[in-house]
Amino acid sequence: MSNLHGFPVDLPRNPEDISFGALVVARAWKYNGLPHWVVPGFYLGSDEHGHWLHQPAGSLVARPGAAHLAQTNALCLIPFEGSWVATLYADPADDFDVYIDLSHGIGWRPLQQGGWEVNSVDLDLDVIRSRSRGTFLDDEDEFEEHGLSMGYPEELKAEIRAVSGALLDAVRRDEPPFNHSHRQHWLDKANQLHNA
Repeated sequence: MSNLHGFPVDLPRNPEDISFGALVVARAWKYNGLPHWVVPGFYLGSDEHGHWLHQPAGSLVARPGAAHLAQTNALCLIPFEGSWVATLYADPADDFDVYIDLSHGIGWRPLQQGGWEVNSVDLDLDVIRSRSRGTFLDDEDEFEEHGLSMGYPEELKAEIRAVSGALLDAVRRDEPPFNHSHRQHWLDKANQLHNA
């Protein structure tokens, strides 16, 4: 990963001593070391699937050259292991229901002024469940283009392809943690956090 200039490497996969409600900034990078999306959220806890964050409506979602305010509440799941980060949307009026970014180099580090940052390298492929378009794999062309231009190792490309196929099947079968009944527990925790 010598071409990940600027991307923090060798970070621990899990945070230590993180508390309910702690600020967590999800920071994505591209494989060439350039910054990608940054999304703030708040720590809700963990279960057998990983760490859960609440990303409230109105949060600033930004990357170089683009920014917007989140229109709806979302949950972000950072798995204990695996090459992905999932965003699960709370509002049935939102077209996106599940959005999984195939990712690499996921790791946590404390922020200087309190809270945490979770870093990942976005590898283009996305598993999406849309209310209007169904469940599909997105950005395959970008994955191929960046694989060449940014020099993704063949072993990494094969791993990401395999993981994306397994995730696509899991989302199509509506398995936990991607189903709504599993999600509801964490939405309830988010309500507790913001109504305390």
